Amino acid sequence: MACLETQPHLYSKWCNKSLKDKFKIDSERQDQSTEMSSAVPPVECCGLSEGHKKVLNLKNFISQDPQAVDFKWSLFVAACHTYRHNTCLKPFPPMYTKNECKDIEALREAIEIIPPLAIMFERLDDPKVYDDHQAAIDLLHWLTVKKPNLIFQLVYPSESSREERWQNVMRGHSTFHAYHGSRLDNFHSIIHYGIQQHMSQNGLFGKGIYLSSELEVSLHWAHSGYGWGGSMLGRELSCVALCELVDHPDVKKGDTEEPSNSLKIAVGKKVPNKYYLALNSDLVRIRYILVYSKDLCAIRYSEMNGVVGWFKQNKLLTLLLGYFVLLVSVGLSHNKNVERYYKLFIKKIGFD
Repeated sequence: MACLETQPHLYSKWCNKSLKDKFKIDSERQDQSTEMSSAVPPVECCGLSEGHKKVLNLKNFISQDPQAVDFKWSLFVAACHTYRHNTCLKPFPPMYTKNECKDIEALREAIEIIPPLAIMFERLDDPKVYDDHQAAIDLLHWLTVKKPNLIFQLVYPSESSREERWQNVMRGHSTFHAYHGSRLDNFHSIIHYGIQQHMSQNGLFGKGIYLSSELEVSLHWAHSGYGWGGSMLGRELSCVALCELVDHPDVKKGDTEEPSNSLKIAVGKKVPNKYYLALNSDLVRIRYILVYSKDLCAIRYSEMNGVVGWFKQNKLLTLLLGYFVLLVSVGLSHNKNVERYYKLFIKKIGFD
């Protein structure tokens, strides 16, 4: 971005090499279309600190697809620098939010000192990089390695008609997993009755349940919504279902070699292999629900207890109550009887 290239001295401390040391992307990779993907699994290493895990995760994502990471960062910087950042910069980095106030100036200052990804990738090999540049790595990790706040497993009764139907359907077939994103208000029905085909909107390939092998694709359809204001999970949530699918002819796949099991658009081109279309809802079973929350915090939950918590959850009533107390105070201060009793009280306690 321009703000980085015009002020090289701001990030010169990151490395000793010049800006000409760029990523060497081989010709085969460069010819392929670049997609923003979150299919790279996050690094989970026991015994490492949280900071070192973030560094390893970030390095893993950049090495897998530097162009996609660069593009996501460029879009983020553009949204940060626009005068419409209140509407464009969503979601907003939680580490730059204090007392529900967004510190956009501090965020812009942090962006200015982050170097190009080629330099960033090289610097991540330094064992002290997180200690020296914690704010920058936290921001890049938050933007790039998007992980759910919570994962809930759906457990089905072993002796039920749904379980019996599932066992019958999958008999003789293998299974695989894929993601399904939907609006928040749909998930109450989804967790009780599953993803129903008749509730899905008609897509590019007709009726059916649309899924993807890539989380990033499903996140695009997982529109956030407002739930219960008193929830310990936060008020604004979005959900993605991780489903198990039966490898059946009624589950259409993109870019498959089998003509009867492939998806094609009207002009005859095959869609990428990250898409699936299930024509029968019995072939799809939800295994996990991935929950994304913008303000999930254990401290927030502890603050919601007691009188202080009640005031925080009922801000309008608190404001009206404060206004009422102010009016009563002004009225009593001009009452002669109240004034006389007040003087007697002062004399009794010996302050007169």
